[in-house]
Amino acid sequence: MKPIGVALLDEYPLWVSALADLAGRDPSLRVDVTASSGEELVARWQERPCPIVIAEPWLRSDDGLDAIRTILGIDPAVTVIAFSRVWDNGHVQQLLDLGARAYVPKSTPIDQLPGIIGTARQGLMTAPMRAAGGSASGLTPREIEVLRLVSLGEGNDAIARALRITERTVKFHLQNAYRKLGARNRTEAAALARREGVI
Repeated sequence: MKPIGVALLDEYPLWVSALADLAGRDPSLRVDVTASSGEELVARWQERPCPIVIAEPWLRSDDGLDAIRTILGIDPAVTVIAFSRVWDNGHVQQLLDLGARAYVPKSTPIDQLPGIIGTARQGLMTAPMRAAGGSASGLTPREIEVLRLVSLGEGNDAIARALRITERTVKFHLQNAYRKLGARNRTEAAALARREGVI
């Protein structure tokens, strides 16, 4: 099987080296691009497009997020994994709305990364989400928005258009809501959220 190309972005050479070393242990992966700024990443990725991009969005050069946006704008099928020192609901949500498939804190044990890459490549999402205040269920503001639209009878495609996110992201939020509310389906989740006064 031909190895899949990976592009790495981080301003610290140690992280790039560690990630490259880890990817090098997997015969299905091949590091084709490394960069320390968003501008450099885009330039090198355009020369050698990679199906997987592992990137720190929040760089001191302040162009990591723009680079991710540019790459996904060129090819939405790219598997983007944010590997960041910064995370809260707002940061995570911003990346997921752009189309990233995983948001991984740098405190994550590095040996977990191959599994995260595999999950993301399957089209599944993974992200740490801190509980939003004011809700016993721990729903995030975006999950509440999705459930509010579900309660109005909207389908995933309509919800995606209304919130300017992908249908995949809508499904991700619904799955999280089901888990937090103990619901079996969208109708039950919306009903439970309404009963708790969340929507």
